[in-house]
Amino acid sequence: MSVRLCPTVALLAALVLPGCAGNYFRTYQNAHPDWVFVFPDPDADLEQTVASLYAPPPLGTQLSIRRLEILRVDTEPWQPIAFEELRAGRYTSTDEADYAVVANYTCRSRLDLQIYQGEKVGWYLLRKNQLHAFDHYEFIEACAVSNLFAPAPAEGAAVERALQQHVAAEYPQSMVHVGELFQKGVVYARADRVEDAKRMLAAGRGAFDVAADDKPTEFETPGVHIEVTRLEDARSVRDLLVREIVAAEARLAAK
Repeated sequence: MSVRLCPTVALLAALVLPGCAGNYFRTYQNAHPDWVFVFPDPDADLEQTVASLYAPPPLGTQLSIRRLEILRVDTEPWQPIAFEELRAGRYTSTDEADYAVVANYTCRSRLDLQIYQGEKVGWYLLRKNQLHAFDHYEFIEACAVSNLFAPAPAEGAAVERALQQHVAAEYPQSMVHVGELFQKGVVYARADRVEDAKRMLAAGRGAFDVAADDKPTEFETPGVHIEVTRLEDARSVRDLLVREIVAAEARLAAK
């Protein structure tokens, strides 16, 4: 017999179980009957962004948020906001503020008598209380994961990098596919963030170049576990990233 308890006090590092996780989503949904759930939504404010993270997972999948962090990032130092304060309405976001949200997801799924598990950390940046940058992960059947990534524009790059450093220092590392690094680099290059695109290229190449000779399935670095799967796919995205960096440098030089 198992017992599932919803916490009465939400801490930044509190474990949020699936049965409790849906409550804030449903509460927000009931309070906004015209809301059509789409996420990530560039029009989302802080409350909608956080509520969306608690959307019910696919059938057969248990999705939990092990740790949720809400921060106001236009102050120095950054100001933490307790989830319980937001959920209870004692804290209301303001359109004059910039926010960040970090969510440590864990997934557990059962398929054909097999148990699958996964863990990812997503982050979300809101400029003037409007979602404008994110690194979002979605779990589906068997805890297969997909990534949706939108970087901040150049003027918001410093805050984004600071948030990434915070996540790297405070949250567990998870396996990263080398193709994901190259794909994020492509997105950075198309946003004319060339240095960040080159950073993704270098990180991906470290794994890809080793894999190109011996064809291992995985490559370990001191900071992160990188998986190399289909080498031809990774090579294709890597070559695209190199072309996109050249194009971005040309655009910037022409300005």
